[in-house]
Amino acid sequence: MILRYLKAGIFPAFFILLIFPGMLLAKPVQGIWVVRHSITSPQKVRKLVDYAATNGYTDLFVQVRGRADAYYNSKIVPRSTLLPRGGYDPLTDIIPLAHAKGIKIHAWVNMYLSWSARKLPADPSHIVNRHPEWAEVNGRGKSDLEFVPQNGRNGREGVYLSPLNDDVNNHLLSVIVEIVRNYDVDGIHLDYVRFQDRDYGYNRAGRKKFLMQYNVDPITLGNGKGSYWYRLNPEDKEKYWLYWNAFRRDELSSFIGNIHNSIQSINPAVKLSAAVKPNPEIARTRFFQDWPTWLRNGDMDFVIPMNYAKGERDFKHSMTMMKNEKLDNDLIFMGIATYNQNSFTSSAKIGFSRNAGFKNLVIFSYDTYEKDPRYFDQVHRSLKK
Repeated sequence: MILRYLKAGIFPAFFILLIFPGMLLAKPVQGIWVVRHSITSPQKVRKLVDYAATNGYTDLFVQVRGRADAYYNSKIVPRSTLLPRGGYDPLTDIIPLAHAKGIKIHAWVNMYLSWSARKLPADPSHIVNRHPEWAEVNGRGKSDLEFVPQNGRNGREGVYLSPLNDDVNNHLLSVIVEIVRNYDVDGIHLDYVRFQDRDYGYNRAGRKKFLMQYNVDPITLGNGKGSYWYRLNPEDKEKYWLYWNAFRRDELSSFIGNIHNSIQSINPAVKLSAAVKPNPEIARTRFFQDWPTWLRNGDMDFVIPMNYAKGERDFKHSMTMMKNEKLDNDLIFMGIATYNQNSFTSSAKIGFSRNAGFKNLVIFSYDTYEKDPRYFDQVHRSLKK
């Protein structure tokens, strides 16, 4: 009898759910990243929420921390200079508006990248002014603060804080805890939660931690200077390089676990996610961002690989590398770019992702709609298929 009704397509959905609870699946996530300048007024926030509701978005990843500043009311972080006077709080504004339309809000928090302009911030309370000793240092012993005039040139992103400095991580954890305690967010979304590149991690505090554990100053491994280097034969040299790489990776993974545990202790309903490098092997070995392990350990609820490649081959290669990790595809929300390609190319990537088993999608970014509203006509047609 049940099969006859099912074949006829007239069996009530709630009976299907009662009898076959796995048959009705949750709606796939259809998200979009929202850069901070799009939430600086009540008018912009309402326009954003209306746009999301009209076009079927389920989740908004809203940037509330850009360059160590706050787009919300904070006692820890300086208020963004882009916000109007009068205490307007975009996060307080957007949450009830979005929730009323069934849309989830994830507070997008830039972590280690803290400044990207070519002059230091004027505000003396800004973190890079208040704690210059927290800045990241490269393998030649040069602080990011020495390269501020070069920010934005030759791929230089800006001033990072050190992922190996406990004071840095305690500060960043306090930023996250403040948001979770004071706002009814559905998630915390981490960005720039990685090392700047392979040749970084040499902040004095991180070097000291490694030295205390292995009796080797890691900065001597790379440039051949210092007494430690001369005591190492080639086999030891290789061994300590492996230790140093694992140390950087494990320290960051441990911090992710601390963040997750802290969020769970305050509000277990809040999900932790991160924007990550799309090729997991490169993420692990170059940026020490071992996001597959974060997922396996339950320290991250889901990740969004920034699979922004313009070319089809590169886009699909990253997806293949993800699938090789043998993770639950539902924990990987595919990040698709619009800023660097035409709408038909980005729309095709929606199909590629779904065909590969990645049903949850996040688009970068709402900026494209604000610059060219017609761009998303094709994208939304693809999302609705």
